Amino acid sequence: MQHNDTQTTGIINQPAPALGVTQWINAAGDPIPGYGLDQMPGVYKVIFCYQDACPGCHITGFPALVKLVKAFQGSRLVSFAAVQTVFEDFEANSVGRVAENQLKYALPIPFGHDAGQGRAGAGSVLMQRYRNGGTPWFIVVDPEGVVIYNHFSIDPEKLIAQLKRAEPALPKPTADTSTLTWRGVMALTREGNPTPPRRLELDVAQWRERLTPEQFLITRQKGTERAHSSAMCSLLEPGRYGCVCCGTELFDATSKFDSRSGWPSFTQALAPGLVAYHDDSSHGMTRVETTCNVCDAHLGHVFPDGPAPSGLRYCMNAVALVKA
Repeated sequence: MQHNDTQTTGIINQPAPALGVTQWINAAGDPIPGYGLDQMPGVYKVIFCYQDACPGCHITGFPALVKLVKAFQGSRLVSFAAVQTVFEDFEANSVGRVAENQLKYALPIPFGHDAGQGRAGAGSVLMQRYRNGGTPWFIVVDPEGVVIYNHFSIDPEKLIAQLKRAEPALPKPTADTSTLTWRGVMALTREGNPTPPRRLELDVAQWRERLTPEQFLITRQKGTERAHSSAMCSLLEPGRYGCVCCGTELFDATSKFDSRSGWPSFTQALAPGLVAYHDDSSHGMTRVETTCNVCDAHLGHVFPDGPAPSGLRYCMNAVALVKA
């Protein structure tokens, strides 16, 4: 939908203004106060502006956004946000439609609602600050906080290729100084796991829609993939490994090793609170199950037979992970 503002649309090569959006929900659909550009963790930031009643947003805009989010799932390079920037049809483009679209497109990113003061004002504050020409509208902000793209349509494949070229220049992640050992794992199974950084909870139908049958079997029904079935076992290139269900980064390649077990193996999680630990006495064995602490996805098991310094071997299902 085109905006009728006669002012020149878009701001390019200018510092990115504050978004001005006051209503946000996180990936789990819970309200998040005070969110904006400064809270978006990526080196590059992509903001998708839409209206629920805009046909083009659903025909071209959201599909492009889904491609971009999937391409950078688990990556530190890019973070995303979607904002319903309302300038017309205020009743149809209601705040209630925000969470519905988040679930409809299975996008594990923050969503905002920005109608300004509604009919009494000039509509979306973000649109005014960025001179959006309407919806759908894509904004890309570079590492210096400068707007480098601001337009109706975007070529997702071209943008993915451009941003991927910048990925090797990312600074090496700082390793967490606290090393979890088997004693610590046992304590967590007895005393409980720490509060996760966020939560994502979907019902069975939503998980089935979001995941492939194999991913659903492994992560939501505690299945186990066949040993030596994935090339990820011997993949030792730099990068991070995220949860295939919610995208949360769980492991770094610096802690990965070839255990010759037939499953991808790590010596340590990326940070405390990301992986949860549970007693597992299924199949006549006593083991410690590992799950994503954000969305409860089954990842695999952890054993006390790994290399120093932790002595741990996180034996993970490759299907449960996505490499950035």
